[in-house]
Amino acid sequence: MEPWWGHNKEHGWVVLDRSIAANAPGAKDDLLFVRCRDCTVVTVKRETWRPPLYRFAPNYVAELQAPLAEEAAAVLESFKLRWPEFEGEIQRICREAAERAEAARIEEEKAKKRAAAESRKQAAAAAKAAS
Repeated sequence: MEPWWGHNKEHGWVVLDRSIAANAPGAKDDLLFVRCRDCTVVTVKRETWRPPLYRFAPNYVAELQAPLAEEAAAVLESFKLRWPEFEGEIQRICREAAERAEAARIEEEKAKKRAAAESRKQAAAAAKAAS
């Protein structure tokens, strides 16, 4: 699936990796963009991903005057050449988030098992004391 390239007044050139589950059409999660100027992943509320805040790259370039349009198109092309780097960064961020979520799930499961074992231990002690 092709990435979505666009421009935002705050972040400049951004790219959206549609292969990320959170970025899939129809998903309800916040979107994960890569800000091209510094390869930083930024989280964006899905409802804000529309013009004029975010402009689809071809539309943004087409709206610029000749010298600025040529410069913007060249910058965009240079960022597109860096797509593997951007894709790797967003994949890393997503992988780390998934690993943290899994670690939290495992820790929660362990805590529940400890609580259940403690509850059984207390119930057994209470039953023994009652007899």
